[in-house]
Amino acid sequence: MNKLGQTVKKNNAKKEVYHQIVQTAHNLFIERGIKDVKMDDIAAELSISKRTIYELFNDKEQLLHEVLENQNKRMSERGREIIRSSSHILEIILKLFSLHFEGLRKINNKFFKDLDKYPKICKHKKEKENMNIKKFIAWMEVGRQQGLFREDADFEILVFIIKRDMTTILEVKMQTGHTELKKYTPEELGRKLILFYLRGISTPKGQEIIEEYLKKNETIIQ
Repeated sequence: MNKLGQTVKKNNAKKEVYHQIVQTAHNLFIERGIKDVKMDDIAAELSISKRTIYELFNDKEQLLHEVLENQNKRMSERGREIIRSSSHILEIILKLFSLHFEGLRKINNKFFKDLDKYPKICKHKKEKENMNIKKFIAWMEVGRQQGLFREDADFEILVFIIKRDMTTILEVKMQTGHTELKKYTPEELGRKLILFYLRGISTPKGQEIIEEYLKKNETIIQ
């Protein structure tokens, strides 16, 4: 093998190790929280040296950033697949929220508490969320044009209310309040609330589509 071939092989091997570290860190962060996962734990899980990790990542914060970026890419890919395979805006919205709550179910409560200790990452995460909110409002406007949502529906107010409720749901998951809601799972609360709001802003045509869709996809609200 010539020098160019050796270089390509070495770079490919390096990329593979990089992705393995990111995926392993992701799994451990989700399972245990961020604080309780040490670089030694990630190295042991992969049977590599801690030095190998530090050759690719400056510190734990950079690794966490890459974990979240990788997760965003995967969620975006799944989102695009949902859009391609869906027949109407309401189906897209229901599936995307279902995907979100399914992901929430798998995350250890400690993860969210630990994430607050990384302000730069939280700021970046918020910027991503704001971009997604703009996309969501754009989809809702398409739905209005298709006659699925009421003309008097205010989507910005809807987003404000959903964000408020998402905060409440996260507090229920983290067990930091709202004891009266603890008889429900965060996923159950989220799915039911989204369905409640969608029904409320939908036209008779939109409501008919929602009910017909739910008959065929009962798990979307379970």
